[in-house]
Amino acid sequence: MKEALFDRVAAHYDSWYDTELGSVSDQVERHLAQSMFKTPGTKVLEIGCGTGQYTSWLVQEGYEVTAVDISAEMMALAQKKLASLEGNTAETKPVHWWQADITEILDQLETYDGIFSMTAFEFVPEPEKILQKLFSRLKPGGCLMIGLIAGRSAWSEYYAEAARNNPSSVFARATLYSKEEIGSWQIGRSAEIGECLFFPPNVQTTAEALAMEEKREGNPGFVVAKWVKD
Repeated sequence: MKEALFDRVAAHYDSWYDTELGSVSDQVERHLAQSMFKTPGTKVLEIGCGTGQYTSWLVQEGYEVTAVDISAEMMALAQKKLASLEGNTAETKPVHWWQADITEILDQLETYDGIFSMTAFEFVPEPEKILQKLFSRLKPGGCLMIGLIAGRSAWSEYYAEAARNNPSSVFARATLYSKEEIGSWQIGRSAEIGECLFFPPNVQTTAEALAMEEKREGNPGFVVAKWVKD
Protein backbone atom coordinates (compact mmCIF):
# COMPACT_ATOMS: atom_id res chain seq x y z
CA MET A 1 0.00 0.00 0.00
CA LYS A 2 1.30 3.46 -0.85
CA GLU A 3 2.31 5.87 1.88
CA ALA A 4 -0.76 7.21 3.66
CA LEU A 5 -1.25 10.87 4.52
CA PHE A 6 -0.50 10.42 8.22
CA ASP A 7 2.44 8.00 7.90
CA ARG A 8 5.03 10.77 8.01
CA VAL A 9 3.59 12.43 11.14
CA ALA A 10 2.91 9.24 13.11
CA ALA A 11 6.14 9.26 15.13
CA HIS A 12 5.41 12.60 16.78
CA TYR A 13 1.60 12.61 16.59
CA ASP A 14 1.08 11.81 20.29
CA SER A 15 3.42 14.60 21.39
CA TRP A 16 0.50 17.01 20.89
CA TYR A 17 -1.24 15.42 23.89
CA ASP A 18 1.80 16.16 26.07
CA THR A 19 1.48 19.91 25.56
CA GLU A 20 -0.74 22.01 27.84
CA LEU A 21 -2.97 23.07 24.93
CA GLY A 22 -3.16 19.54 23.53
CA SER A 23 -3.97 18.06 26.91
CA VAL A 24 -6.82 20.42 27.74
CA SER A 25 -8.21 20.18 24.19
CA ASP A 26 -8.19 16.39 24.44
CA GLN A 27 -9.85 16.60 27.84
CA VAL A 28 -12.89 18.55 26.64
CA GLU A 29 -13.22 16.60 23.38
CA ARG A 30 -13.10 13.27 25.21
CA HIS A 31 -15.66 14.37 27.76
CA LEU A 32 -18.11 15.28 25.00
CA ALA A 33 -17.49 12.23 22.79
CA GLN A 34 -17.56 9.72 25.62
CA SER A 35 -20.77 11.16 27.05
CA MET A 36 -22.57 10.90 23.69
CA PHE A 37 -21.48 7.46 22.45
CA LYS A 38 -24.12 4.92 23.54
CA THR A 39 -24.75 1.59 21.80
CA PRO A 40 -27.21 -1.31 22.26
CA GLY A 41 -24.37 -3.86 22.20
CA THR A 42 -20.60 -4.21 22.26
CA LYS A 43 -19.63 -4.66 18.59
CA VAL A 44 -18.00 -1.40 17.42
CA LEU A 45 -16.23 -0.23 14.27
CA GLU A 46 -13.70 2.55 14.83
CA ILE A 47 -12.75 4.51 11.73
CA GLY A 48 -9.41 6.32 11.73
CA CYS A 49 -8.10 4.76 14.93
CA GLY A 50 -4.78 6.61 14.54
CA THR A 51 -2.42 5.88 17.40
CA GLY A 52 -5.16 4.30 19.49
CA GLN A 53 -6.07 7.25 21.70
CA TYR A 54 -9.76 6.34 21.63
CA THR A 55 -9.29 2.65 20.85
CA SER A 56 -7.89 2.29 24.35
CA TRP A 57 -10.99 3.87 25.85
CA LEU A 58 -13.37 1.73 23.77
CA VAL A 59 -11.59 -1.44 24.83
CA GLN A 60 -11.61 -0.43 28.49
CA GLU A 61 -15.36 0.22 28.19
CA GLY A 62 -15.82 -3.41 27.17
CA TYR A 63 -16.39 -2.95 23.45
CA GLU A 64 -15.28 -5.51 20.88
CA VAL A 65 -13.48 -3.16 18.49
CA THR A 66 -12.62 -3.44 14.82
CA ALA A 67 -10.13 -0.61 14.31
CA VAL A 68 -9.58 0.72 10.77
CA ASP A 69 -6.88 3.12 9.66
CA ILE A 70 -5.25 3.83 6.31
CA SER A 71 -1.85 4.53 7.91
CA ALA A 72 0.37 1.55 8.70
CA GLU A 73 2.62 3.75 10.83
CA MET A 74 -0.23 5.08 12.96
CA MET A 75 -1.73 1.62 13.38
CA ALA A 76 1.62 0.15 14.47
CA LEU A 77 1.70 2.69 17.31
CA ALA A 78 -1.89 1.87 18.23
CA GLN A 79 -1.13 -1.84 18.31
CA LYS A 80 1.80 -1.23 20.64
CA LYS A 81 -0.37 0.89 22.92
CA LEU A 82 -3.14 -1.70 23.04
CA ALA A 83 -0.73 -4.58 23.58
CA SER A 84 0.43 -2.85 26.75
CA LEU A 85 -3.18 -2.32 27.84
CA GLU A 86 -4.14 -5.94 27.16
CA GLY A 87 -1.10 -7.12 29.10
CA ASN A 88 -2.20 -5.15 32.15
CA THR A 89 -5.93 -5.89 31.96
CA ALA A 90 -7.06 -9.48 31.72
CA GLU A 91 -10.71 -8.62 30.97
CA THR A 92 -10.22 -6.68 27.73
CA LYS A 93 -11.38 -8.05 24.40
CA PRO A 94 -8.77 -8.26 21.60
CA VAL A 95 -8.88 -5.56 18.91
CA HIS A 96 -9.40 -6.60 15.29
CA TRP A 97 -6.97 -4.46 13.24
CA TRP A 98 -7.73 -3.56 9.63
CA GLN A 99 -5.32 -1.36 7.69
CA ALA A 100 -7.43 0.04 4.87
CA ASP A 101 -9.05 3.12 3.36
CA ILE A 102 -12.61 3.09 4.71
CA THR A 103 -13.95 4.30 1.36
CA GLU A 104 -12.60 1.15 -0.29
CA ILE A 105 -13.95 -1.48 2.13
CA LEU A 106 -17.56 -0.41 2.62
CA ASP A 107 -18.86 -3.55 0.90
CA GLN A 108 -16.71 -5.74 3.17
CA LEU A 109 -18.04 -4.42 6.46
CA GLU A 110 -20.23 -6.43 8.83
CA THR A 111 -23.03 -4.93 10.93
CA TYR A 112 -22.22 -3.10 14.16
CA ASP A 113 -23.84 -1.81 17.32
CA GLY A 114 -21.78 1.33 17.05
CA ILE A 115 -19.53 3.14 14.56
CA PHE A 116 -17.11 5.63 16.10
CA SER A 117 -14.70 8.08 14.50
CA MET A 118 -12.72 11.02 15.83
CA THR A 119 -10.92 13.55 13.60
CA ALA A 120 -10.94 11.36 10.50
CA PHE A 121 -13.79 12.61 8.32
CA GLU A 122 -12.03 15.92 7.73
CA PHE A 123 -9.88 13.82 5.37
CA VAL A 124 -12.60 11.64 3.80
CA PRO A 125 -13.93 12.77 0.41
CA GLU A 126 -17.73 13.07 0.13
CA PRO A 127 -18.28 12.38 3.83
CA GLU A 128 -22.07 12.54 3.66
CA LYS A 129 -22.16 9.77 1.06
CA ILE A 130 -19.73 7.58 3.03
CA LEU A 131 -21.64 8.14 6.27
CA GLN A 132 -24.90 7.15 4.58
CA LYS A 133 -23.32 3.83 3.61
CA LEU A 134 -21.89 3.35 7.09
CA PHE A 135 -25.29 4.08 8.63
CA SER A 136 -26.71 1.15 6.66
CA ARG A 137 -24.23 -1.10 8.51
CA LEU A 138 -25.74 -0.34 11.90
CA LYS A 139 -27.91 -2.80 13.77
CA PRO A 140 -31.31 -1.52 14.99
CA GLY A 141 -30.71 0.99 17.75
CA GLY A 142 -27.10 1.38 16.65
CA CYS A 143 -25.16 4.62 16.97
CA LEU A 144 -22.98 6.30 14.34
CA MET A 145 -20.88 9.07 15.88
CA ILE A 146 -18.11 11.25 14.49
CA GLY A 147 -16.00 14.05 15.96
CA LEU A 148 -14.71 16.81 13.69
CA ILE A 149 -12.66 19.98 13.91
CA ALA A 150 -15.31 22.59 13.22
CA GLY A 151 -15.15 25.08 10.38
CA ARG A 152 -15.84 28.80 10.90
CA SER A 153 -13.99 28.75 14.19
CA ALA A 154 -10.74 29.97 15.71
CA TRP A 155 -9.44 26.41 15.36
CA SER A 156 -10.25 26.12 11.65
CA GLU A 157 -8.37 29.38 11.11
CA TYR A 158 -5.46 28.00 13.12
CA TYR A 159 -5.20 24.90 10.94
CA ALA A 160 -5.74 26.87 7.73
CA GLU A 161 -2.82 29.09 8.71
CA ALA A 162 -0.70 26.00 9.40
CA ALA A 163 -1.52 24.70 5.92
CA ARG A 164 -0.67 28.05 4.29
CA ASN A 165 2.68 28.15 6.08
CA ASN A 166 3.45 24.52 5.29
CA PRO A 167 1.78 23.15 2.13
CA SER A 168 2.95 19.65 3.06
CA SER A 169 0.95 19.79 6.31
CA VAL A 170 -1.75 17.12 6.59
CA PHE A 171 -4.20 19.98 7.13
CA ALA A 172 -3.61 21.15 3.58
CA ARG A 173 -5.70 18.07 2.70
CA ALA A 174 -8.45 18.67 5.26
CA THR A 175 -11.96 20.04 4.75
CA LEU A 176 -13.37 21.56 7.91
CA TYR A 177 -17.17 21.69 8.04
CA SER A 178 -19.25 24.00 10.19
CA LYS A 179 -21.77 22.60 12.65
CA GLU A 180 -24.55 23.82 10.33
CA GLU A 181 -23.10 21.92 7.37
CA ILE A 182 -22.67 18.75 9.41
CA GLY A 183 -26.20 19.06 10.81
CA SER A 184 -27.61 19.30 7.28
CA TRP A 185 -26.21 15.92 6.17
CA GLN A 186 -29.00 13.47 5.37
CA ILE A 187 -28.05 10.35 7.34
CA GLY A 188 -31.02 8.57 8.85
CA ARG A 189 -32.85 10.86 11.25
CA SER A 190 -31.52 14.31 12.15
CA ALA A 191 -28.15 14.45 13.84
CA GLU A 192 -27.66 15.16 17.51
CA ILE A 193 -24.91 17.78 17.63
CA GLY A 194 -22.56 18.30 20.54
CA GLU A 195 -20.17 21.26 20.75
CA CYS A 196 -16.95 21.96 22.61
CA LEU A 197 -13.57 23.73 22.32
CA PHE A 198 -14.84 27.25 22.93
CA PHE A 199 -11.36 28.51 23.76
CA PRO A 200 -8.94 29.58 20.99
CA PRO A 201 -5.59 27.97 20.15
CA ASN A 202 -3.72 30.95 21.61
CA VAL A 203 -5.17 30.48 25.11
CA GLN A 204 -2.43 30.85 27.71
CA THR A 205 -3.26 28.37 30.49
CA THR A 206 -5.42 25.34 31.22
CA ALA A 207 -7.34 27.34 33.82
CA GLU A 208 -8.13 30.07 31.28
CA ALA A 209 -9.17 27.47 28.71
CA LEU A 210 -11.55 25.72 31.10
CA ALA A 211 -13.05 29.03 32.24
CA MET A 212 -13.79 29.93 28.60
CA GLU A 213 -15.12 26.44 27.94
CA GLU A 214 -17.63 26.85 30.74
CA LYS A 215 -18.92 30.13 29.26
CA ARG A 216 -19.47 28.49 25.82
CA GLU A 217 -19.28 31.76 23.89
CA GLY A 218 -18.72 32.01 20.12
CA ASN A 219 -18.40 29.19 17.63
CA PRO A 220 -17.17 25.80 18.83
CA GLY A 221 -13.83 24.50 17.57
CA PHE A 222 -14.96 20.89 17.74
CA VAL A 223 -18.27 19.23 16.89
CA VAL A 224 -19.55 15.73 17.62
CA ALA A 225 -22.41 14.46 15.45
CA LYS A 226 -24.46 11.39 16.31
CA TRP A 227 -27.09 9.48 14.35
CA VAL A 228 -29.11 6.62 15.87
CA LYS A 229 -30.80 3.93 13.74
CA ASP A 230 -34.48 3.36 14.54
